[in-house]
Amino acid sequence: MKMRSKIPIRIHHFFWIFAALIGFLMSQSLIGTLIWIVIIFVSVIVHELGHAIMALVFKQNPKIELIAMGGLTSYKGDKLKYWQQFLIVLNGPLFGIFLFLIATLILWLNFFTNPTLVGTIKIFQVVNLFWSIVNLLPVLPMDGGQLLRIVLEAIFGIRGFKIALLIGFIIAAAIALFSFAVRYYLLGALFFLFAFQSFDMYRKSKNITPSDRDDTLAEAFAKAQLLMQEGKKRDAQKILEDLRGKTHQGLIFTQATQLLAFLYYEQKDNKKAYEYLLSVKDRLQEDAVCLLHKLAFEEDNYQIVKDLSASCYKLAPTKEVALINARSFAMLGDAKPAGGWLRTAKEFGQIDISKIINEKYFEKIKEDPIFKNFFSK
Repeated sequence: MKMRSKIPIRIHHFFWIFAALIGFLMSQSLIGTLIWIVIIFVSVIVHELGHAIMALVFKQNPKIELIAMGGLTSYKGDKLKYWQQFLIVLNGPLFGIFLFLIATLILWLNFFTNPTLVGTIKIFQVVNLFWSIVNLLPVLPMDGGQLLRIVLEAIFGIRGFKIALLIGFIIAAAIALFSFAVRYYLLGALFFLFAFQSFDMYRKSKNITPSDRDDTLAEAFAKAQLLMQEGKKRDAQKILEDLRGKTHQGLIFTQATQLLAFLYYEQKDNKKAYEYLLSVKDRLQEDAVCLLHKLAFEEDNYQIVKDLSASCYKLAPTKEVALINARSFAMLGDAKPAGGWLRTAKEFGQIDISKIINEKYFEKIKEDPIFKNFFSK
């Protein structure tokens, strides 16, 4: 569902499903479920409008998406200062608190006497107070975590982002454990997810550099990925080479380098693909591991093949990978692993062991008793 306005709003089907699930768990009735859906929808949309309206104040182009786990407001425009980012994030919880105050005022003035309506307003009051408080906890990706990130990043730069992730992980893990202990399983599951996300991002953040936090560079990389999906690989290649020249290190550099390596490999420029992957060999994604493994063997870099042997075979357990491993270990004079990998290759069938042993790769070790023992039985 899409709503056309100054602020585009898109509502995913899973938002309604998740809202209905929460409503049923809380009310155990059809009418109660419908009431909860309305409460959740109004609360979330007003919260996100708080972010979006403040983004408009700073001449950004915001859009709102309501997804399974809540709402998401994103915006495009000129780069914002940290204090502007802070106000955009803060305005969401402030709108939630405003809803709480409105509900409190209505209840205090006794505008309504209908028990169902009064009960609904009380739920609305509690939900907005509770979620506004929870949402301000310093845990990413919630608003409190974003506020902490902005402050720390303004003070410490990229190091502040990493500190925010670590703090968020510790707090989220503690809340998850406490919630499970007191049998608030839904809340516990939510914060367990946040803790896992924060820990995973913290682990990956070791390679993050200031250039990775540059929106212009991130948008350029996203554009290159889109061009590749559209088959415009030459245009993507130009953008990726430009990014590689501007970044020199970090996640964007690593990802651009790996994509370029695959492009050069498709263009039959194996040597350049090898050189690019070798420059980021300690930060390879899974799909690049076996390509470097293959290219390193072609370039007679048997030590790299050795280093990648187990991880590549785990990703692609094939006869070809086992043979490359066997030949490389043999060239390095490592008789035992060479024999083990060759026997692994033999298990796939259709292989002439006597012919392979007489290849140049095995000259150093073919008479070694340890190696011969693998095939003596």
